[in-house]
Amino acid sequence: MSEDKKISEIFLKTLSDFYKDSDVIFREFDEMRDKYLDGKAVMEDFKRFRSKRPSIFLLIYDIFYKEVELEEKLGKPEIEEAKRDKILEFKDRFSDLADEIDLLVLGESGLGD
Repeated sequence: MSEDKKISEIFLKTLSDFYKDSDVIFREFDEMRDKYLDGKAVMEDFKRFRSKRPSIFLLIYDIFYKEVELEEKLGKPEIEEAKRDKILEFKDRFSDLADEIDLLVLGESGLGD
């Protein structure tokens, strides 16, 4: 049963890192979002962020493109409400960057051409 699935330690660590570093992460994404809204390219910024924080970049991708799976994990009792709220805040605040993040992931997997 999916309710009995344990959450991986890697996911829990990534979520904790995201929460602990959220001020810095939000600031970086605010800068990227501002550039994007000004019509400037942000792909290189995403690549730089991903190279510095690969697991957090994947978590961010999951926020937008693996919503059901992520919501199941976030609904588990071992996930603190503050961490859930921070993920939702990120999703709401940076939803306009979701397509750009997807283009990066798809492009690098050969599916975006």
